[in-house]
Amino acid sequence: MRRFRIVHFSDLHVGEFPFSCRGWLDKRLLGRANFLLFRNRQVRLSRIAQAAELFASLQPDLVLCTGDLTCVSDPREFARAEQILAPVLDWAGDKFIYVPGNHDAYVQDEHCRRALAETFYRLNGKRFELPELPQALRLNGVELLLLNSAEPRNWLSSGGSFTPAAQQRLDELLSQPAGGIRLLVNHFPIQTADGGELSWRRRMDGAGVLRQWQSEGRFAALFCGHIHRPFLADTAVGLQVCSGSLSIHGSYSVSDINLSLQANTTTATAKELINATISGL
Repeated sequence: MRRFRIVHFSDLHVGEFPFSCRGWLDKRLLGRANFLLFRNRQVRLSRIAQAAELFASLQPDLVLCTGDLTCVSDPREFARAEQILAPVLDWAGDKFIYVPGNHDAYVQDEHCRRALAETFYRLNGKRFELPELPQALRLNGVELLLLNSAEPRNWLSSGGSFTPAAQQRLDELLSQPAGGIRLLVNHFPIQTADGGELSWRRRMDGAGVLRQWQSEGRFAALFCGHIHRPFLADTAVGLQVCSGSLSIHGSYSVSDINLSLQANTTTATAKELINATISGL
């Protein structure tokens, strides 16, 4: 069997203190309070070093990180996240793909936005810039569709947006001949484990468009994070792999794609092509 293996993790939530004084004047104040009161006790960054050795032993063809490297998108958090990920990046190289989460695009502050853009560029092997998303990446029988739906939101929202411009661009990419089994990579889920919608505070605007496109078979599966407890959704909408939070729950996913079956049939479903499992450290 010709196999393509994806190891997928998400939601590290690296918090770095102290912060600049500007960070006490915007939404970062709320994020820092949440980190100090709750998340700091949950996050175990030592799991990332543990995962680096394990992931290498799995011999993946691709390593996906679906966002939320940081707590409040502070430049020092991005720098610390890259440092902590170095053991993975050293062996993964161009096999590593990252798309941002809502915590990586937490505020409009220019220093935070620049840190996100620069980190994105480096983690993706300097192949493309953040504004170039949605972007298609073809790898040995697999076509990744990379989507950035993270944007600064109001103080009460942890959601995102699949904007009309992004919808038009992704529609154009999906209308082109496929370069293999098509997989969408995005921070936000488009359905819950039972096929429902996320709560108003956590959902992505425009998710209904992606649910419709997936139900029509325009892409085979969605790889995402955002929800810290992992789950697999295999519903009428389609297959969704949410890896949960590596640092909080020690969770990650492993997906083996059967490229031999894909080559021999045009009627195979995502469930037949993709064997996705959730694992934990």
